[in-house]
Amino acid sequence: MVEKYILMNQNREVLKFEFDQDLNVITKIDEINHLEYAPLNIKNIAEEKRVIELNNWFNDRGIPVYRDNAKELLEIFGVNHTKELINKDYALSVSDQYWFKPEKEQVEWKEINYFDKNYDSISFADGTFGSGAGNSLKQRKNDDSYKTPNNTTNGQLKKVWIKKEGENYLYKGAGTVHNFEPINEVLASRICDILELPHVEYTLDVVHSKRKDTLVSMCKCAINKDEEIIPAHSILTERAKEVTKTPEDYYLYLKILKEHHVPKAEEYLQKMFMLDYILLNEDRHLSNFGVVRDVKNLEWKRICPIFDTGRSMNTNVTMNYWDFSAGEIKCFTTELIPSKNLEKFFTIKINAEQIERMKTLEIEYQELLKKYQEYTKLSDEAIELLVKGYRKRIEVFENR
Repeated sequence: MVEKYILMNQNREVLKFEFDQDLNVITKIDEINHLEYAPLNIKNIAEEKRVIELNNWFNDRGIPVYRDNAKELLEIFGVNHTKELINKDYALSVSDQYWFKPEKEQVEWKEINYFDKNYDSISFADGTFGSGAGNSLKQRKNDDSYKTPNNTTNGQLKKVWIKKEGENYLYKGAGTVHNFEPINEVLASRICDILELPHVEYTLDVVHSKRKDTLVSMCKCAINKDEEIIPAHSILTERAKEVTKTPEDYYLYLKILKEHHVPKAEEYLQKMFMLDYILLNEDRHLSNFGVVRDVKNLEWKRICPIFDTGRSMNTNVTMNYWDFSAGEIKCFTTELIPSKNLEKFFTIKINAEQIERMKTLEIEYQELLKKYQEYTKLSDEAIELLVKGYRKRIEVFENR
């Protein structure tokens, strides 16, 4: 069955389209009203490719089929594919202000958005972290379990949005060989503090279900109700023909940010890659960094606060291959490259006091690895190697 919808940005009509409810596919764009308020990658694409790009954007909005808990979620919600969940609740997200308005329905953004509106996530918590996890997170059974921003949580790792005291918090688990991503998120937060790099603040928690306990990282939402996150891959569509998919795209990306007058773009971009260099971040892909845009006046306000640095410090590498002297990272690439390749981008000076403060984090890192050892299952030997590895990375950074 084909239904007519309007892509909305808060209260502004962006475009009208037809959507096949059975196939979960956008079949046609009927009318364009305010294209400048569309997601940037849709605005920048050629008209004849716009339906394809709109479908790509829609699909990227959802829970990937390869997420660890996808099967459990499908069973709980009685659907055949994770794409079916996206439009169960107007395709709402807390990473932006876009939503799908049924053309025949009288509904306003202020009535439904999850920056203002409360919700419970018990079904998603149970499907993500195990039966009973929702109770552990103090969630109550909702009359409509689909009424939640969790329908649009993209990314591989298990995660759930929880509303606490009027704030949106993301609880995120692990999914690598050694499963200490949550601890790495906290370490990254501390380094960002020292580097004076905008970031979301991570803390640790343990989610309890009937059969297991899960170590998770927890952070507040990075934006407010009048903002959206524009990911780097969308930003690069402004100069799509110049993209090389190599580290050299750093310069192109920085040029675009400067053209939009993003404050401290060069400093913050360099410091993000310094963070990745130190922690050997293997997962700085083009969807987990970008810019925050004001959805009312379309101003590019600031660098998006740093998030998603968990897959670092060789957490997805077996111990026999842990390498803290050189190591690999990503930088505008899909493949891993030697971390040394980042050094040519570093022109911002980090003072001796900041380096000394980063060295002292070794103690906190060790304490966290020990405290949560029963959840990560890291051996004492592995923890010792990680602490020494962090020390080595600071030395490499200092002596580069």
